[in-house]
Amino acid sequence: MRFTNSLWAQHLGWTFKRHWLVQGKRIPRDTGAAAELEKCGKLVKSFDLVESQKKSIHERLHAFEKEKDTHDRLQATPGYLFGNNNVLVEGLPQALLLTKTIEISDLPESLQQSVNNIQFTALQERGIKMAILGSNVFSADQVKLPKKRSHLRPEYNLPREYSIPKERKITLLLNKLLTECEKYAGPNITSQRRLVNNVNFNVTVLKNETLLQFGIDAQKMITSSRPIKPIKGKYDGELPDLHPLKCTISLPKHSIYANETSYPFSTNLGCSHPHTIFLQFDNEKVKNIHDVEVTNSQFQSRNMLKAFSVAAARARQLYGNTAVDFSNPIVVQSIQTDGRTFHFGVFQLNTLRLDDSEGVKNYWFNTCNQDLFHTCQYVTGKPVLEDFNRDVLRYLYAFYCNS
Repeated sequence: MRFTNSLWAQHLGWTFKRHWLVQGKRIPRDTGAAAELEKCGKLVKSFDLVESQKKSIHERLHAFEKEKDTHDRLQATPGYLFGNNNVLVEGLPQALLLTKTIEISDLPESLQQSVNNIQFTALQERGIKMAILGSNVFSADQVKLPKKRSHLRPEYNLPREYSIPKERKITLLLNKLLTECEKYAGPNITSQRRLVNNVNFNVTVLKNETLLQFGIDAQKMITSSRPIKPIKGKYDGELPDLHPLKCTISLPKHSIYANETSYPFSTNLGCSHPHTIFLQFDNEKVKNIHDVEVTNSQFQSRNMLKAFSVAAARARQLYGNTAVDFSNPIVVQSIQTDGRTFHFGVFQLNTLRLDDSEGVKNYWFNTCNQDLFHTCQYVTGKPVLEDFNRDVLRYLYAFYCNS
């Protein structure tokens, strides 16, 4: 006896397929409606021709809003724009000259003492290691990663890989590490903090009759009920000299931009003071103009300029668009990471008078890049975390608790 496939008469999938086959062979009948419309002087067109030439209502509205937005943002004076995906070709020296800032290659003394005094228990360290493994190894998301190119063989198509997206890795890692920070800080400090995701800032400043437009995003931001106290002491130093280059080299010049200041929190809110911003760095999105790899100096300059943008937007909100010198400086902490390497910095905005190189200057305190780990992946089927760096967590805890 030979086994055959049983054909179910009521199988919906088979029924629908047969229905479409039958209906697809039908020939439309002439109902006479077209002839009657032509007698009345109405033009009748083929349905396919109409659909190919007309746009949907949503497409028309989107095009109209885009044209209106472009018209509203068209400025008479072009400006140099710094956004999320461009970097300065000269790196940190250019950023310092652009914002009239002095670099101090260390953290403020009080903050550095807090870093040195932090100690971990075995339970806390175990929780941190599980947080790192949970974001880099144990996540169930598996997507096709972007294509990789080899500089030695630019035309060769390397095999595609499936893994956790880089953006999700960084997001999960920061979420878990901030949870550990809240546990360490306790309710007294945590009650004075608020965590906000995907925050936008926009500010325009004038330098030597040149408009500088900063439009940046922070993937995470901690706000506080009290502003961070200004850093005591006076620091002096010379600004970098980039002659014959201008400080706006490699910044795109546009005439369409929003000439306004945007700080996302009202002064009426209890926790509106900027405390710490967290920035994600993805080398697939942030690139140089000529596809050269981002250098360490460019990586750090991006962190500094974003901290400057947040501080400047807050200063304009508090003191108005005409104020350039501030009696109470704005202090913003900034942390940038690509999921493994961390860069910590503290920016103090003392002035927005950026024309001359003399007088009051801004301060940028920062550390060297630090790797949270060396390897975090599956090795022969086992999750492996190698060269875990506890100092990174000390800096994170100190930044979270700093006030």
